[in-house]
Amino acid sequence: MQSPMSLVARTVRHLRISSKNLSPETPDLPFLILFINSICNLTCDHCFYWRNLNKKDDLTFEEMQSLSQELGRIDNLNLSGGEPFLREEFGEICRLFIKNNKVEQIYVPTNGYFVERTLKQTKIVLSEAHLKLFVIELSLDGTEQYHNRFRGSTRSFSNAMETYDELAKLQKSDPRLRIHAISTVTSENIEEIEVLTKFLLARCPAMDHHNIALIRGDRKNPSLQGPELEKFNQLVQKVNSCWQTREENRFGSIVEPMLQWAKIETAQQKRQVIPCRAGVLSGVVYANGDVSFCETHAPVGNIREGGFLKLWRSEQAKQLRQSICNKECYCTNEVFLWPSIVFQPTQLIKAYLNSRKANELA
Repeated sequence: MQSPMSLVARTVRHLRISSKNLSPETPDLPFLILFINSICNLTCDHCFYWRNLNKKDDLTFEEMQSLSQELGRIDNLNLSGGEPFLREEFGEICRLFIKNNKVEQIYVPTNGYFVERTLKQTKIVLSEAHLKLFVIELSLDGTEQYHNRFRGSTRSFSNAMETYDELAKLQKSDPRLRIHAISTVTSENIEEIEVLTKFLLARCPAMDHHNIALIRGDRKNPSLQGPELEKFNQLVQKVNSCWQTREENRFGSIVEPMLQWAKIETAQQKRQVIPCRAGVLSGVVYANGDVSFCETHAPVGNIREGGFLKLWRSEQAKQLRQSICNKECYCTNEVFLWPSIVFQPTQLIKAYLNSRKANELA
């Protein structure tokens, strides 16, 4: 069970983050997506970051430290990679942002391949008392045979399950640690994921959420296509039904139906259904120091050229914010849809009403 936050504390946090919509150029950044490294041991067909993997220009620990010192308050630190737990200083980098930026929640997807590394670094992160939530998302593409083929390793699935087992033991002594699964849906594996979610529900009692994402971006295997949206919606409904009891203690479950509704509508209409606040509520720093507002747009520069805030306040950044505000782009990425829904009051109401209507019709 996640540590409860009082209604007053939630309200204060919600108002503070929502007010950031009025001041996009401040050093406070409610949601930071940080690619902690570019190194990965697997060869996933759906990887959108594949052109940038295994480079030799990742930010050093000292450069990560400078970035942290330059930024203001960060509410959610969303880590990415590469395989994040291959970063030797993973735990210490998290501690930097917890101490310097008052980070209270950290989310990290992982292939779960490195059991001991993951356990060791997780313990380092949890040594910080200020941290309220550390969510590890095991990335799984289907049942064992399919997953291993898709990832290019015969031990990928079994190692992920072993990692789960060790994390579940650790969770017993520190409930701030939560274990999720995340699956990226394509037209090829949609039936696999339906079988997988039932397996995980039975196999992993300490897991409290299975996130279902749509394939996106410049995937490594260009032949992979997204699923039919009606089938995707049916899968989402089945997964939600399976995990309903397990989800009861997770605050994010309130927003989950709204998020899935927004993803499906965005994909169907090929436009922003929810006005996007990337570049205001959220930003991205890639492993090499490139800064962008989201994965869709090219970087506005590199922090090695003068720091994060110089880029964040640049004329190019202002023009990109205006382009996003004009709805000249769209995507189905949860990391950017989530804050755009939750921290815009009218959009929260809109998403709530529409998701309820959609669920009634399902």
